[in-house]
Amino acid sequence: MRVYVFNGRRLMRGMRAVLLTVVGVLVVTLMLRLASRVSADKVYEDAFAESKQVIVIDAGHGGEDPGAVGISGVYEKDLNLEIAMLIGEELKSRGYEVVYTRTEDKLLYSEEENIKGLRKLSDLKNRCRISEEAEAALFISVHMNSYGDPKYSGLQVYYTDGSNDSRSLATTIQNAVRDNVQADNDRVVKSGKNLYLLENCSGVGVLVECGFITNAEECEKLSQKEYQKQLSFAIVCGIIEYIEEK
Repeated sequence: MRVYVFNGRRLMRGMRAVLLTVVGVLVVTLMLRLASRVSADKVYEDAFAESKQVIVIDAGHGGEDPGAVGISGVYEKDLNLEIAMLIGEELKSRGYEVVYTRTEDKLLYSEEENIKGLRKLSDLKNRCRISEEAEAALFISVHMNSYGDPKYSGLQVYYTDGSNDSRSLATTIQNAVRDNVQADNDRVVKSGKNLYLLENCSGVGVLVECGFITNAEECEKLSQKEYQKQLSFAIVCGIIEYIEEK
């Protein structure tokens, strides 16, 4: 008959060795996973930083320059600012860097430029300067259209004359609005030759005439917050499509 003697000290040493081994494996595994996660996050952040696009959103007119006056009496400058801010907010929510030329009801000129006959030109020059300072930025100028005959309607985008990139951006915006908001819009993009902002702003630029405020139905729509959101979202879709294609 064999007699087994219980050796508690030896058992404790064995259990301690097993426990240390398990802990060591867990620590190594955790460190490897953490290192992998940090590496993946770093790659993602670097890629995002490289692809981050700066977009200048320009709300046309402002201050003593109301722009066109709608059939309802609404000022173009106010509609421009409302839609420009919505476009900017939508872009920022998707990680893009947005620069506004104006966020309030005013023209862009300094006290020294506050001279009759010079204010408007100074305003346009300062908008271009903001665009130039935001290097490699897309320039989106928001406006409303008007015409003597009230039957005309529909958004139309103008592009920098001679710039294929500007034309491509204008086309993606025009198509996105047609596909998502204005199904019966058969307008095509047009050269912005002789438009000061497009001729003098550096980089890729477009001028978006969001619709005709001399058309009663379209003027009413453009004054409604819900329609403004739909239109601005479609414009953003066109901008992002252009960026992704490039």
